[in-house]
Amino acid sequence: MDITQWYAIGLSGLVGLYVVTFALITISKKIIPRVKLLFLLVLAGLMKIGTYAKRRFLQHVYYPQTHRYLRGSEKITRFDLLVTITFLVGVVVCTVIQVQNIPGLRRRSGLISIINIIPLSLGAHMNLLANVCGIRLGAYGRIHRWLGRVAIVEGLIHTATAVSLKRPNWHMLPDIGGLTATISIVLMLLSSLARIRQRFYEVFHKLHLIFSTTLIAALFIHGQSKDLLTPPTVYLLAVICLQILTGALRFGQILYRNIKYGKPLNRATVQTVTFKRDSGRDIPVSDAVHVHVRLSRPWRPRAGQYAYLCIPGLSHTSFAQSHPFYVAWWYYDHGHDHVVFLIERREGFTKNLFLRANASNDPGPNSEMRVLVEGPYGKSLNLESYATVLLFATGIGIAGQMPYVTQLLEGSQTGQVETRRIALFWEMASELHAAWVADMMKVLLAKDTNRVLDIKLFVVGRFLSPHTHKGDIAQLGERIKVIYQAMDVENLIHSEVGDRQGRTVVSLCTDDETSDTIRGIVRGMLEQDVHLEELDFRPASSRKGEMARDITVTRSKRKVSGI
Repeated sequence: MDITQWYAIGLSGLVGLYVVTFALITISKKIIPRVKLLFLLVLAGLMKIGTYAKRRFLQHVYYPQTHRYLRGSEKITRFDLLVTITFLVGVVVCTVIQVQNIPGLRRRSGLISIINIIPLSLGAHMNLLANVCGIRLGAYGRIHRWLGRVAIVEGLIHTATAVSLKRPNWHMLPDIGGLTATISIVLMLLSSLARIRQRFYEVFHKLHLIFSTTLIAALFIHGQSKDLLTPPTVYLLAVICLQILTGALRFGQILYRNIKYGKPLNRATVQTVTFKRDSGRDIPVSDAVHVHVRLSRPWRPRAGQYAYLCIPGLSHTSFAQSHPFYVAWWYYDHGHDHVVFLIERREGFTKNLFLRANASNDPGPNSEMRVLVEGPYGKSLNLESYATVLLFATGIGIAGQMPYVTQLLEGSQTGQVETRRIALFWEMASELHAAWVADMMKVLLAKDTNRVLDIKLFVVGRFLSPHTHKGDIAQLGERIKVIYQAMDVENLIHSEVGDRQGRTVVSLCTDDETSDTIRGIVRGMLEQDVHLEELDFRPASSRKGEMARDITVTRSKRKVSGI
């Protein structure tokens, strides 16, 4: 077989290996406990070796992140970098091995470029196939970007070698198709630059779709193969089939999630947030809103889930916009299930949400809007098996951690989890931000009959009282403490581990600086049975007073969810 066919087999084999591994892990969690115990006893010796190797792997490969200059605003560990380098080395080897001349390089680079387009046809938008396989949003985005970069570079190599061999004839369809394909990939490259992608995300998203469709059509014209089952035509057919499958699944999922016979369509109510004071006037919070979605077809919400929201009536262009946000909490009211999204004000879609909330102060039927919900996507972190759970959040990251508090408390009351202590640490840029989840915190504390939950709020700026100074401490009730300074994460973790019960896990939905610090601390505590979990979404720094982004930030827009 040709080396490009081996490359295609290898690429699909990696996907298959991941799917099989994920399936085996999922099945193993369902195995009868006695069978698991017998299996562990048989492999007791190997487990000791495995535990040592696992700790070293976590300490030196999986937990440490690459230098900030290398990863930018992304969350990239040494393991991610190692996988990426391995992939790139494989691409280079497959491109040059046994290539004898320029015509050979031209053919090889063109085929490898098209092979990479096959998985790219799934799109950067999280979809049902990727979600079922357990691929997280951040990893899925990185895979898409690196496959795209390789496809573009290989395509440009193909163009350069083809032009060096023969001058194009612009009166022939294959050459016109080749030129169109080259222009498409160059425009895709330019529009994908980080600054352009972040600043003009909606424009980028639509142009990206147009350019990719144009590219596939141009490649069909450029190839002009009469045999549909030979490369590159068979690869292009695979691209089209995969696009159709993904589109059909997405369309079907949207219909299923939003339409149910005999039930009203999903409706969204956008509500402003107010800081309620014991004395004096309440203060409106101008940088976040609550979006309450009444579901026509309810699902069982789980921590870690996010959904894409499309609200056609929000603005003239919102019908073509879909953004992912974490489900912050959920409730049942007047015969309907509701999910709530905590969304911080940014530009575009989120700004229009805030304007809508201010324009309709009455949360009645007239303030409701139609909403299309796509999802839910995302998998819950495995926190239930730990006796002590430490949840860290900065800024809007609290939206990702609140569902875990809810889920762990429910499990604690029913005895379904091993958790005996939950500590929530939240750093915020303004004291007003406490209003984002104040009501929900009261509900959770009221439900916590076992008294396993403690909350510490860290306010780094914009104090409400002129008499408040940095370092002051205030007590709100018995289990909420407000500290007017940045989190000292090292002291917090060491004090909790010293007083802990059983195994400990540290869960992060924090900014880059805080995440890096905590990762370093946990790396040094692996021998003490302390583990680390991190949500996809990484908010912006609260210490600089910046607004955190929605999960789209973890994706290419750098948005979670809204990640």
